[in-house]
Amino acid sequence: MIMRASFLVCILSLLLGTAASAAGLTQVGDQELVHMLNHSEVVAEQKALPIAVRIFRVRDHGECDGKPETCPKEIFYIAVSTFDEAPDEKVYVLPRSYGWDFIGWKTIPKEEGASHHVVFEVREKIVSSKPEKSWWSEQRYEIGVNPWDGYMSAVRRKP
Repeated sequence: MIMRASFLVCILSLLLGTAASAAGLTQVGDQELVHMLNHSEVVAEQKALPIAVRIFRVRDHGECDGKPETCPKEIFYIAVSTFDEAPDEKVYVLPRSYGWDFIGWKTIPKEEGASHHVVFEVREKIVSSKPEKSWWSEQRYEIGVNPWDGYMSAVRRKP
């Protein structure tokens, strides 16, 4: 009986201690940030001087339901930073799409400056003009970013 009472006192003190320490946590109220942090994945990362780039994919909840337009979409976030003590930083976002894929790095600048961009290629999954044959088609883009500006250009397909 004494052993059982001691065990209950130990359990209660552990539970009360856990509740007390958990009560000090602050929850994030921004649901978009909560979704992003819970569902993001690093797709590509470039840490060479002078500019660092990280590309994150964040997918919507859900699944396809019989036709391509019902499929969940996703966003690519592109975080860019210099390596200074007080780095210049920026985050770009690509439009919501049925799918983004990182293809590869094309250019890594050797110096930093507004005219020097980290350049890479991505592929966007788009609804096919003939969904009875295939739901998806693709469009490729060249993306150039630095902490001062960015661009996105469609890559023409070779005939």
